[in-house]
Amino acid sequence: MSNKITSFQLCSLMLINDVFVLFCLGGGISAATAAGFGIGSILQLIIAIPLIIMYKNRGTLEYCGKIGEILLLAGVILWGGTLFSMLMRAGNLVFVPFESFGKLGNIITTVLIAVVCVYISSSGIRAMSRSAVIAAALGVVCLAVVVVSAIFHGDAENITTVESTGFFSELAKGFGLSGGLAGFTVMLGFVKDNIPRTAIGYFIGKAVISAVILITGVFVCGGIMEITEFPIVSAAQLTQPFSVQRIDSLFLIVFTVFAVYSIAVQASAAEYLTGEIFPFIKRYRCSAALGIMAVLGAIWGSSGMITAVAATGGMIIIPIIYFIKRKMRV
Repeated sequence: MSNKITSFQLCSLMLINDVFVLFCLGGGISAATAAGFGIGSILQLIIAIPLIIMYKNRGTLEYCGKIGEILLLAGVILWGGTLFSMLMRAGNLVFVPFESFGKLGNIITTVLIAVVCVYISSSGIRAMSRSAVIAAALGVVCLAVVVVSAIFHGDAENITTVESTGFFSELAKGFGLSGGLAGFTVMLGFVKDNIPRTAIGYFIGKAVISAVILITGVFVCGGIMEITEFPIVSAAQLTQPFSVQRIDSLFLIVFTVFAVYSIAVQASAAEYLTGEIFPFIKRYRCSAALGIMAVLGAIWGSSGMITAVAATGGMIIIPIIYFIKRKMRV
């Protein structure tokens, strides 16, 4: 593989995807949700061990075989459609076109994001990963401001008083909403640093960041959790640390940038896999992948059931590939 990237750049790319999912997380959240997402990340690391061993020993995704690559491509496309679906559900809270033009605004915003994704993906994985570090840094600044403000304006009692649907239910949610693992499988092969250390660092970082964001959401929105559709978005909108500058304006920028990079990563992974599986396709691979993802997102719309199935489908891609690899004895 060319266009090698560093482990820090890979973690920036993938954590942007994970944080965007939290932004779009609907329904009530609690301390059990934070624990579920944290433990779910550790379970995902365990599932990814065969992948880590494969890259460490073989150094290439080709060891999965064509069938494995096709399954990966399906997982990437599936998760890309899920991200578009999430964007369409949560976007009406933060995007101006949604408020002004209704469904037309939904379409306009989706098309614009797809166009930007094509531009970012066309610059190459190395350039995209470098710019993702800047985007991740912007997100860290926004998160830090919200967390600090939540400490002073939130209610610590919400941690114990907010009801949850049960730990195992929250664990299933945290474990399932990681369809980005298909894209992670592809991107890990571009890392020039220590593969095991990179994977471990990513999953631990994901567990910590997810817990911080979710706990912050409980702090701020615990008292209105029953009427809050998107608690993380609401937490950012309700947090006002400065008398002049509104933090939700900064969050609007972060939300949009993270949406673009989350989808662009899936598009880049799909473009690479398409080239490996169908080498005779030389052009428009990224555009075609984004088109399919956008159509899937529009079809699924606000269907939470479809989103959960899609996310879980992406989650099980790695063990399926490992099973096929063993059977084929590639």
